Amino acid sequence: MVSKVYATITNAAVPGGSSPADSPKQFAVIIATLWQTLIIVGGLAFLLYFLMGGLQWITAGGEKQKLQEAQSMITNGLIGLAVLAASYVIIKFLESVLGMNLLNISWPTAG
Repeated sequence: MVSKVYATITNAAVPGGSSPADSPKQFAVIIATLWQTLIIVGGLAFLLYFLMGGLQWITAGGEKQKLQEAQSMITNGLIGLAVLAASYVIIKFLESVLGMNLLNISWPTAG
């Protein structure tokens, strides 16, 4: 009988990964973590862009060009927020279609 021996490669930043059987779990955790990070960064970017647009609007002093730029920044910020919300809705839709919890991955342990 031949036994398989795997090299143990661990990464403290990513749970799982002590054997090739853990690859799907590790990949899913990486994708969920990446998505959550993008949502946080996108939310912060929205806040900064929206606030910059508001400040530009306040300091425009009635100049049409500056007002249009400020309105454009605010509009683009709101579009970015809508994209973030839509990504969450798409993930939830995929969860219901696939019957899986994509963002809170909990895998049954063997044994």
